[in-house]
Amino acid sequence: MLNRLPPDNLLEADRSDEDVRRENRELRDEVDKLRKINQVLMRRVELGWGNHSDAYQSFENAALLSDKVRERTLKLNQTMGKLEAANQELTRAQRESAQARQRLVDSVESIFDAFALFDHKDQIVLANSRFYEIWSHTDLKIEIGRTRLADLVEYSLEHDIFHFEFNHPSVIKLTASRFGNSIYRLYDDRWVQTSERETADGGLVLTFTDITVLKNSETRQRELALEEQARILESTINNMSQGVALIDASCRLLAWNTRFLEISGLPADTVKPRCDFNLLVSGCELYVGSDQFPFKPSSTRKGSRTWSIQEHEKVMSDGSVILIRRHLVPGGGFVNTYTDITERSQQQGALRESERRIRLITDAVPALISYIDKDLRYRFANQQFETWYATRREKIVGQHMAEVLGAQAFDEHRAHVEQALQGQTVEFEFEEMTSDETQRIIQKTYVPHNDNNNRIIGFFALEQDVTRQRKTKQALKDAYDTLEDRVHERTRQISEINQKLRDEISERRQVEVSLLQAKREAEEANLSKIKFLAATSHDLLQPLNAACLFASSLQERELPPDTHHLVKSLSYSLNNIESLISALVDISKLDAGVVEAEPGVFKVDDLLGNLANEFRQQCEGGRVQFRYIKSRVAILSDSQLLARILRNFLTNAFRYTESGRVLLGARRRANGLEIQVIDTGAGISGQDLEMIFREFHRGQSHASREDRGLGLGLAIVDKISRILDHPIKVSSRVGEGSCFSVLIPYATQFEQQESEGLLHHESTHDLIGANRRVLVIDNDESICEGMRTLLQGWGCVVDTLQTNPQIDAVIKQGFAQVPDLIIADYHLDDDVTGLDVVQRINQRCEQPVPVLLITANYTSELRQQARELGYHLLNKPIKPVKLKLAMNHLMQAAMPQS
Repeated sequence: MLNRLPPDNLLEADRSDEDVRRENRELRDEVDKLRKINQVLMRRVELGWGNHSDAYQSFENAALLSDKVRERTLKLNQTMGKLEAANQELTRAQRESAQARQRLVDSVESIFDAFALFDHKDQIVLANSRFYEIWSHTDLKIEIGRTRLADLVEYSLEHDIFHFEFNHPSVIKLTASRFGNSIYRLYDDRWVQTSERETADGGLVLTFTDITVLKNSETRQRELALEEQARILESTINNMSQGVALIDASCRLLAWNTRFLEISGLPADTVKPRCDFNLLVSGCELYVGSDQFPFKPSSTRKGSRTWSIQEHEKVMSDGSVILIRRHLVPGGGFVNTYTDITERSQQQGALRESERRIRLITDAVPALISYIDKDLRYRFANQQFETWYATRREKIVGQHMAEVLGAQAFDEHRAHVEQALQGQTVEFEFEEMTSDETQRIIQKTYVPHNDNNNRIIGFFALEQDVTRQRKTKQALKDAYDTLEDRVHERTRQISEINQKLRDEISERRQVEVSLLQAKREAEEANLSKIKFLAATSHDLLQPLNAACLFASSLQERELPPDTHHLVKSLSYSLNNIESLISALVDISKLDAGVVEAEPGVFKVDDLLGNLANEFRQQCEGGRVQFRYIKSRVAILSDSQLLARILRNFLTNAFRYTESGRVLLGARRRANGLEIQVIDTGAGISGQDLEMIFREFHRGQSHASREDRGLGLGLAIVDKISRILDHPIKVSSRVGEGSCFSVLIPYATQFEQQESEGLLHHESTHDLIGANRRVLVIDNDESICEGMRTLLQGWGCVVDTLQTNPQIDAVIKQGFAQVPDLIIADYHLDDDVTGLDVVQRINQRCEQPVPVLLITANYTSELRQQARELGYHLLNKPIKPVKLKLAMNHLMQAAMPQS
């Protein structure tokens, strides 16, 4: 059954039809009015013709009246047309209204929810069948246009149509006249959700949605959630690091965990549910002598004194400390927790001891020290502060600055305090009156205090009495003023003395000119000595280089033991001569100041790796174990000079370590990278440490060894370190070993640079490739022969050029087969250099041939020139290991990349 009345939108359509009818009525009234006017005018015209003799005037009036009648008639016809159109529109609107009303009725009936519409008088105007089903079991008669919403609410309250469960969180009681937006349970255990919404004309739309399935599902989910929470709670309690015990209002134990049994020491079989808790713990060590025993909570009302957390610390016989806390719960009962706070108790004791020591220190400082938090309240004050203000620190702590300093003094301090709270360190002076009415000058410093998040949480205040210093300063100023007159007098006397000094200076200038002349002569003599040493070293190094090459070739061959021993002795002798000549040349150059540093940025591993490969060969016999630790740090230094320092360190380490270990590595320091060479050799005594950097001083531990050295290596290291400005450190113990280190500054950025003398980490055993063709250019026949012998032993095909005609002929005719590498001496005959020759050769080749330049010239200009041309440079005499490393590096770089 469905009672139908127009809904809100249809009522609005009816109201628009009423407007049309009203407009039609107004138009009809206006037409009737025009008709009456027309009749009156016609009658006046007729009367005019009969009563007046002026016929023309009457005719003229009649004509005017006729025009007006015609105009009014036209308007009347237009109005009638509009009325007809309005009637048609009204008919169409009524038809559409009927269709819309039927659609609304169908739509309301198809709604799954119970639906009812009430007008502005709360009378029902529309409802669907589901709404009637709710009241079908009652004797309530719902009539459209008569039943009110308040009647339904009142009937529901009287006959208990909706069952109320006030302890249910989703159920809300009915109001006096509305159902509200609430959830209710019906008489048949179904659940409905009501929804009310007001309409535009003051009415109300009421819907009842059946949510029984949803409520049943929600109830089941709530039950499952409670079960899951119970399981989680039980698991959580059992896995807590605290002991937990739940006791009801009658002091009966309801629940506990295993940690409670462990802490209390109670046997598991004696602890049972709902047992008397006081009786259970009567003999437990936790409660022996405790003021908290027994527990008899008398009230747990919130707001009463017993509604609190009570705690007690118990020191056990084994030294452990247990914190017992009682948490009262609503409804009676409490929860006890037992926490082992032994470690925290020890930390608190240590903290108290630390605080006591800090207070002793600050009390001994002859200055006022205090701490003020961000609320400008004192949190700490030392004994001097307490004495100055004649107030005990217990009263100072917690007081505001204005209360301690006074309102006026605090206003004068306010600007400095605000600066400190903004993160600025503030220092100022302030005149202050002490407790004994003495005016003193105080120098105050405020230092901000930040927390871990860099927020200002207070500041430290350091105050010192500088009255005496300021008085002394003023006294000095007064003394200075009195001395001005004496200064004028002294100035006059000094002027006379200055004149005498001028005369004396003039004489000294003449002596200085003579000294400068003598200095120039000495420098010229020193330069001549350097040139002589350079020329002599070159002439000496030529045959020495050849002898070394021959000795190296013999050492690599299989010889009888006696012969091999002689060759080894020869090699040692040649190395000693080489070291002596090189050291003498280096010392002379360093003393003359002609060696200049050329710092550059490079990876320290490029230098250390090459040195490690070079010295690793000395460990092949198993006498010394050598280890190298890599480092990827970029440094700023002269790679050649730094390599010379480290090479001397390593040479000494191997020389004075008969058996043991040698370590090469680097450590990061705040001001640079410290490269260290550590050995387990004989060590150096304390008295020798002061002399090891002197020239020709040698260690005494290995007097019988053939490679004892000349005593110039560390002297050279000392001079080079001064040129590079790299500090040297030495530490040693006799019989345990030594550590030599040099400190190099870090590089701000790394740019890959190739430094001559720094070779890549290649194998020193085999040369890259087989049957490599090498061209040797040297004007010394013995060196050419020695180089041929050595390189052929390494599997190379060797060609040599000695004289300038031979070189010119080869350059003119070309090579039958282009060499893979050119090894050229720098100094050739007739002032021709190896650089000139290799440039001419490479101009005739399609691809530039790698060049290894060998020279006894140690100048930085030549090294820079070779670097710019892309050549590799080695200084004489040549060591086979370094030669093989350099050749491997150049040949690998020239190989095509796959």
